[in-house]
Amino acid sequence: MSLSPGTREEAANPPSLAEAVALWQAGELGREALVGQLTTQQEGTAVRSLLETLSVGHPEQEGLGAADTAGWRAELLASRAKTWPHPESAGLLVGPQVLILTDGQRGVVLTPEGHRVLGASVSASLLLLCQTIVMADHAVDAQELGTLRQQRIESTSTSLSEIEPLP
Repeated sequence: MSLSPGTREEAANPPSLAEAVALWQAGELGREALVGQLTTQQEGTAVRSLLETLSVGHPEQEGLGAADTAGWRAELLASRAKTWPHPESAGLLVGPQVLILTDGQRGVVLTPEGHRVLGASVSASLLLLCQTIVMADHAVDAQELGTLRQQRIESTSTSLSEIEPLP
């Protein structure tokens, strides 16, 4: 399959994050493609810029606006998270239904239908949640790595002790 010139150009120059959000909400970009574009950002600067763009002209709203708390609890508990470290701290929660971006002062809930700007207090809590999820994941990975190392050491010493020396 050959690429048309327009397709090559699009592949070489992916849409900006704001354009990618608009394309996703218009049904022209898949959710995982948007998440992929967000997570490949090396620094939080681009995410913070997207937050600023999405926040302009939209009033902040306290809370997540869920009709039922249990629904939001389930959404947050099923989320995957990514953080970008200081000085341009930002976080992304990828839930089953929504994407949440935050920098600790601003936050946005993205859905295929639109977005909602969150207040500072909720945004700060969501950034802390992102950071906690990522730290816990790293701790589990480190613990699992330690367990695997210990198993390897034990298996090596066991197998070495089974080798008979030559007389």
